[in-house]
Amino acid sequence: MRLGPIGTFVPPTALTVAEATAAAGLPDTKARFYRDYLGFRDIPRSTGHSLADMLTAAGREALRGTGPRAVRQVLYAHTHEEADPAGPRLLDGVRTALGLDHAPAFSVGQMNCAAGLFALFLAGQMVSGDGGSALVLTGDRVARPEQATIPGVAVVADAAAACLVGPGVPGDRLLGSAFRTYGRFHRGFGGADPDREREYTRLYAPALAAVIGEALEEAGTGLDGIRWIVPHNVNRLSWKGVAKELGLPYSQVFLDNLPRLGHANCADPYLNLASLRASGRLAPGDRYVLAAVGLGATFGAAVLERGGESGGGPGSERGSDGEL
Repeated sequence: MRLGPIGTFVPPTALTVAEATAAAGLPDTKARFYRDYLGFRDIPRSTGHSLADMLTAAGREALRGTGPRAVRQVLYAHTHEEADPAGPRLLDGVRTALGLDHAPAFSVGQMNCAAGLFALFLAGQMVSGDGGSALVLTGDRVARPEQATIPGVAVVADAAAACLVGPGVPGDRLLGSAFRTYGRFHRGFGGADPDREREYTRLYAPALAAVIGEALEEAGTGLDGIRWIVPHNVNRLSWKGVAKELGLPYSQVFLDNLPRLGHANCADPYLNLASLRASGRLAPGDRYVLAAVGLGATFGAAVLERGGESGGGPGSERGSDGEL
């Protein structure tokens, strides 16, 4: 199974961390914490694009050069429980705009920010035997103040990404994946159980390191064969902890986008992979890990190997409006 072209949409407008946290009703001290300690700077927010617009733009880029009839399934991964309050038939409009009315569509959201990686796994399973491909859409739009931050963890951005997945798709080979859910943390953050939140904080780095190890084992490779960890943009402090737990240099965690993209929920790994591909720092044959964690709590990882020129060389990934 291969992960092919990635399309992205990042709004051309952004808030500063101070503006984003103030809009969420937080004091300036919180803004300094998110900026100075967690590493956030600019937070893209859409002022003129609906969620359907964002997903359509990303999907159109991912499909460029691909005949729509080759796409057999559409999967939409989202983090917000109510994907689009203004559009209950969101996927119908997106499919029509992309010429994919023939392809069944469904959404994956129960894993929150790990849903994007699980959708990649599901897509591979669904089209593995028919020679077709699946379009994976990811992305959310902040619709309410309470969605603007994950308290003490991240500042949330508007963005979308899409990728084409299939056995015959030119791209990067999927070698292994792993997911683990710890249901006792299903309430996430919110102050209802401070002891449980502290337990989750202690578990976080060891649990993510463990699921990365499981994916590596399925892939038949060790951490020494991995060039990059391609993460979700939750914050730089948590990734320092995970890198230490893995025994991996922190410099091998691709966090270039965190200051300028914020945390775009389950679209993060794909946004980051598009940037890494375009940067020229991922050569054919390089192996890397996509990793994400969803509140709830699901830890996920996928191991891939970079394809040759047919999989897209440096600069081949294009974004809409906001350039990656």
